[in-house]
Amino acid sequence: MSSDEHYKEIIRREMAKLKTPVKLKVFTSQRIEADGSKIRACMDCSQFMTLLRIYEENSNGMLTIEEMSIDDNPEFVKQYDISRVPTILFIDNNGREVIRYLAAPQGAEIQPFIQSIFTFAGAPNYYEATIKQNLNRIEPSTIKIMMTETCPYCPQVITIANMFALASEGKIRTVIIDINHNQDIGQYYDAAGVPYTIINDQKTITGMVGPNEILRSLIGGNIRVSY
Repeated sequence: MSSDEHYKEIIRREMAKLKTPVKLKVFTSQRIEADGSKIRACMDCSQFMTLLRIYEENSNGMLTIEEMSIDDNPEFVKQYDISRVPTILFIDNNGREVIRYLAAPQGAEIQPFIQSIFTFAGAPNYYEATIKQNLNRIEPSTIKIMMTETCPYCPQVITIANMFALASEGKIRTVIIDINHNQDIGQYYDAAGVPYTIINDQKTITGMVGPNEILRSLIGGNIRVSY
């Protein structure tokens, strides 16, 4: 079995376990051809959507991938500040953005993406109790994680950050950025290595980081965290 088929099999097997409906929005760009038909205009969008359809088609109808063109949905583009495509958004029932992916959920990134979908759908969240205990000490925050598809430590850091966001009742937002496909962002933040974690565009953490350090960065101070 090729590595691509292996990863597709993981997606098929895991997504078949989803029991609660979930909808994700995916922003792409389209252009109108001379015959009036629409085609995707960005280089990565078609491959990206093909990948996401594998998740959707193997979820027993529980996952809906809503593709939205930035050209046809200016109000959403403005509301969620969509500046590049493709972009995946996890938006909660209150219309709040919880997780943003500027990265394809493939290879080693499959498992954290699937775990985020399941937790978004209501599955147990290991960090929920700790985050809720400290919620009044956490200011509205954004955690940006610079990653690459070949990084062995990125999936664990992404999982922690996404679980924090999903438990935070809208106080924490995560942005997952593949710096190979968004090199300008990596250069802007001077991300020499990955994972590279940025808290509120101020605190930066290079390399593998655990939940305690991320939570301390969100709260401030040298606290000890128990789970």
